[in-house]
Amino acid sequence: MRADEARPSGHDRPHAPYRTAAVFVTFEGLDGSGKTTQAELLADAFRSEGREVVATREPGGTPLGEELRRLVLEGHEMSSWTEAALFAAARAELASRVIAPALQAGKDVICDRYIDSSLAYQGLARGLGVDQVLELNLVATQGLLPDRTLLVLVDPEVALARSRSSDRIERESLDFHRAVDSAYRELAAMFPNRIVAVDGSRAAAEIAKEIRGRLRELS
Repeated sequence: MRADEARPSGHDRPHAPYRTAAVFVTFEGLDGSGKTTQAELLADAFRSEGREVVATREPGGTPLGEELRRLVLEGHEMSSWTEAALFAAARAELASRVIAPALQAGKDVICDRYIDSSLAYQGLARGLGVDQVLELNLVATQGLLPDRTLLVLVDPEVALARSRSSDRIERESLDFHRAVDSAYRELAAMFPNRIVAVDGSRAAAEIAKEIRGRLRELS
């Protein structure tokens, strides 16, 4: 997806047929939503079809990215813009060193979190603004956006109960996580042709089956 097509306008570009080229798919949702499990299941499904897959995560996926992950999630308290900038820095490294080269080599990329995490957590829940955080990340990634984003939705209380994470962001209040959940739903409405919301309260296999069907609809 081109950078100039990333802004909320109600119009996303047509996508190439699913089977003809490498695809870039991201997974979003609250920690504890089951998004990581679904990313892993999709990667396994792609590989079973003989596709070459690069599976990665955010923040992280590169040596520098993992250092930034520890800093932003386990380090000191920081301002919202500092947080957004550190996530964007990790994303810039991942996009340039892992995602773009893989796509250029004809490999599918499946990423656990990407730009929409920053739009939800920092842009909306922390109040920095979607447009401002989007512009920061379009620069950081040189406009590299996913073909499809799977948003796994569960009740915030359920997600927190499921989550095994105790990082700085996950220690935020339930009200904050509710704000993030609301932010994700707002993003799905802003980008309806890219973001596909799925009900994460069901069995993992049932969710995975729906996701495979949704991705076959790429056209």
